Amino acid sequence: MAFWKDWLRAVLVPMTDGGVLRIPPSSPKVGRWQPLERYVVNLCTEAFSPLGSKTQVELGVRELKLYARQDAVNEIPGSRTVDIYALFRCLSLDNIVALFEYAMSESRIIFLSSHTGMLHLACHALVNLLYPLKWASIFIPVLPARLLSALEAPCPYIVGVERRYERIELPEDDYVLVDLDKDTIDATSQPVRLPRQHRRKLHALLQVAAPAKLRHGVATGPPPYAMESFPYDAFSAENPSLYIDHTSPSTLAQWVAQNSSTFGEPSPASEVKPPIFNAFLHSKVDPNKPDRPGTSKSTRTSPPSSVSPVSINFPPMPTTPVSRSDSGFALTSTLREKRSRNFDEKTRRSSSFGVDKHGPLHRPSIPFLNGNGHAPSMSISAISVDSQPYTQSSYGGGYAPSTYAQSTLAASTIMPNMLIQPVFNTETTVWVEGHCFNWEEGELSSSCSVCDDRAEGDGIYKCAGCSAFAHGRCLGCVSLACHQSFYPDRVRAAFVRCLASLLYTYRKHLGRPSKDQKNNGRMYAFDMDGFIKSLPYDQQEYANMMRETQAFNEFIHERETKPGTTASIRFFDEIIMAKKARGRPGIVSGLSRLSTIRSSHGASSNSSAFSPPSRLKIPTYLSDTSDHMWRTASVPVPSAKFPGDYRSIVTRIPARLDTSLMREPRVIQGVPRPEQRGTRGLVRKQVPSMLGTSPTN
Repeated sequence: MAFWKDWLRAVLVPMTDGGVLRIPPSSPKVGRWQPLERYVVNLCTEAFSPLGSKTQVELGVRELKLYARQDAVNEIPGSRTVDIYALFRCLSLDNIVALFEYAMSESRIIFLSSHTGMLHLACHALVNLLYPLKWASIFIPVLPARLLSALEAPCPYIVGVERRYERIELPEDDYVLVDLDKDTIDATSQPVRLPRQHRRKLHALLQVAAPAKLRHGVATGPPPYAMESFPYDAFSAENPSLYIDHTSPSTLAQWVAQNSSTFGEPSPASEVKPPIFNAFLHSKVDPNKPDRPGTSKSTRTSPPSSVSPVSINFPPMPTTPVSRSDSGFALTSTLREKRSRNFDEKTRRSSSFGVDKHGPLHRPSIPFLNGNGHAPSMSISAISVDSQPYTQSSYGGGYAPSTYAQSTLAASTIMPNMLIQPVFNTETTVWVEGHCFNWEEGELSSSCSVCDDRAEGDGIYKCAGCSAFAHGRCLGCVSLACHQSFYPDRVRAAFVRCLASLLYTYRKHLGRPSKDQKNNGRMYAFDMDGFIKSLPYDQQEYANMMRETQAFNEFIHERETKPGTTASIRFFDEIIMAKKARGRPGIVSGLSRLSTIRSSHGASSNSSAFSPPSRLKIPTYLSDTSDHMWRTASVPVPSAKFPGDYRSIVTRIPARLDTSLMREPRVIQGVPRPEQRGTRGLVRKQVPSMLGTSPTN
């Protein structure tokens, strides 16, 4: 889904006629835009589908390279393509858990938003979090106005409704209305709550996996890329893996087997990359050559940029000179006369809690720095009393055991060793979209991640989490979140761990089928009553609810009719086995008594004097990367000449495709094909020699 969206955005860039800023001009060296018809032929006819995780397809739009790939069999479906950050930015963690409970009980869920893109992102994110269950009912991410009567359907559904629709009539009862713009959930009844222990643990894991609002001052509401296609007139990439030829390693095996106390450790600095704020600059041709296409350069005498016809919201860009005063604090000073609210000053905190060594944390009190026009909201930051600097884990011993308090209590109750503090801006620190930008004095060799210009004046801002650089004037155009403020892999791991705990013993109740069941194609027979009775008493009520849902019955039916070696079935079973082995570390692990004695005497657990004989580790199914190849198969980029005026053709917005601008599809040699089975095999469908004519001629 993300691939199709970004491909469509790429081919629409010339139609904006300069509305998207910082795009290198066309040239024979960089590439020339082609008519829309040529790109359609290239995608629909010349391109081929990736084969599992062994290949990836490279598709080009001018110099921009996009990579289409599929998830591996030992990865959660959609983990590389479905964006879940937008949903977590719109809703609080309490509402996220409540929405998950409504979806588990198959309620009638209605998403409401003023932005069509946000509806699409929220619906797909919710369904993706239900894994291993599959939503088996009505699913309409964007409901057309003429089909509003479908809200009265007497069955479960997940639909998205735009706020601009007139006369929206909600069902009389049994519905859940989720307002994504206001972070509210209105329902006719309370959801069937998860078992108390599972709910507490899920909520606690989400606090450390999604700290954007708790620790990084991210405002509530849709992200900028969900409100418009080109936020701040830039071609930003909310899914950076589409523009990188090498894939990031899968981390699911680590987080499903990780002990909860270390679930909140930050990612190593080497694995955290800055967001891609301009995909075309990221894909520029041969950046080592001095004659590469240049980008626009802003100086104190540069005229303001023209207003883009495709943009909706614009940050009020400052006009201060590029110098030391070009900081976030200086920007607020220029706006004080125009705003009634004074900005917060640096406050003094008592050192009795041991937090002075972190420096003051600040609330993003500049509305345009929030990047979406939202009013500044008080965000909280959880800082461990005995934590280390930002680059290390700030959670100390991690979240507290589930016996401390219910999940509906505050984070300070679930994590009693953490101190809740507001987030503020200072003269040298600015918080934008989860980025903690610190002023780097004398840093002149780095380039801005937003505009690609060199640092000017006497320094530049640098994010403490992802090492992104930004001028003071570019802070208002930061539209993508810092990777250290939200961990999508850990969020998915938190939900799949919750469901693995609920279905922990289901495999024990798959027995031999009866004769009639075997004749109907069943390989196993599931004892539903025995499964429910084997659960603890506080989980039986929730299991009785699940047995009435279509998603859970489809989950059981798949395991009754397919062998356990099926990839999708084995994958979830391995997650359950990882949970089983999570609390059984080896003798050399950090929890063993021997390693405790070594550490108390200053010896490392990995010391050669104490380490056991080395053995060859066979990778488990979850961590097996033998099929994670993703070898690139390139599709030829459209680059041929076409008749007519170049500018008028590439900038037009056609109501229908012009067949005269299409070309005959090119034959691609060496296309990877699926393995042929049998003697005859499968013959690839032939392509007509001429487009627009009947193939029977």
